[in-house]
Amino acid sequence: MVSRRPRRRSIRLEAGSVTHVGRIRDVNQDDVVYTDDVFVVADGMGGHRGGEVASTVATVAVVEGFVGPDRAALVRAVRQANRAVLQRAAEDPDLSGMGTTLCVLAVVDGPGGQGGPDALAVVNIGDSRVYRLDAGGLVRVSDDHSLVADLVRAGELTAEEAAVHPQRNILTRALGIEADPTVDSWELSPARGDRYLLCSDGLFNELGDARIAELLGDGPAQEVASRLVAEAVAEGGHDNVTVLVVEVVEGPEVPSGGRPPIPEARPERATGPVRSRPAGDDPRATVRTTVGSVAAVVIAVALVLSLYARQGWFIGDDEGDVAVFRGRASGILWFDPAFVEGGDLRVALLDDSTRAAVVETIPVGTLDEARRLIEGFRTHLRDPAPRDPDPSDPDSSDQ
Repeated sequence: MVSRRPRRRSIRLEAGSVTHVGRIRDVNQDDVVYTDDVFVVADGMGGHRGGEVASTVATVAVVEGFVGPDRAALVRAVRQANRAVLQRAAEDPDLSGMGTTLCVLAVVDGPGGQGGPDALAVVNIGDSRVYRLDAGGLVRVSDDHSLVADLVRAGELTAEEAAVHPQRNILTRALGIEADPTVDSWELSPARGDRYLLCSDGLFNELGDARIAELLGDGPAQEVASRLVAEAVAEGGHDNVTVLVVEVVEGPEVPSGGRPPIPEARPERATGPVRSRPAGDDPRATVRTTVGSVAAVVIAVALVLSLYARQGWFIGDDEGDVAVFRGRASGILWFDPAFVEGGDLRVALLDDSTRAAVVETIPVGTLDEARRLIEGFRTHLRDPAPRDPDPSDPDSSDQ
């Protein structure tokens, strides 16, 4: 938790958080930071150490940049985080292409302004999620910005198909990918007893909503966070798992008539809100808007493919040399894998099985892992395993 001088508010929140590397990954690229009035979870991406750097840069930038008092100020803080990630990547070639999801919950002035009832603002980009649990049950506040989520919203996939789709991890929005990303925001009325859950996809890819709701409603915030993460890891832990539980411990009661549903997201860019042009406008303007929208989609798809194509590392054959490449071995459209290093070990010197594996390419998680494997190839060449003696070979008998 980051220490910050508390502001006088009509509501009070208590929080607990846990992050875990999971059972498969070598590095935890998630990050979680919170103060008394702003709560942030990020899930980084990018080879080598890029993901962990991106998520940390983003969370710190949001906490430092949010000075209130309203939802718009929180959106500005997220934009500041995007600039910080881009700048950090520009300063270090090893971090090129890194990005991160981000979801944020913050206490802000309500519609009446300062002195009136406080509100909660939510901002999201990527596929980390914000949920709310109240007397009516568990509801998701945020929308995923991913390829499969877009297909579900378009009616091309069911939620069940999306959950097992091979491209479910491809994001359509993230921080650190473009100068002016579209972020979603909401403003909600809090009530005493509400619980909010901010989490990376390592949680909901392992646990269903029913189990999340069951665990989220039982016990203090820190204990709940610990149980959610522990169970997600036990169920597979295929990714980093991060959970931030925030409870409204002081605040207004739920209105007697019930509360309204979660509003639709307000998508925004730095250049202004993203809105459809009202009907009845100049048809030529509508055509220009349509063309612009198509161009924006094409650019977004290109950016997503570029990011996806740069993810991952593999060992392969570079004109007869063992080499390390960054990207997808088969390439994606015009995005070919990039040569990183090699040239000091000939493929022809390897044993048959290793040579065949290198020619077919060997996927690895990080550059360091690739270097360790190649050093193992060299060690085997220097000190090959001894052969068992052949009884039919007279030279193999004891002298």
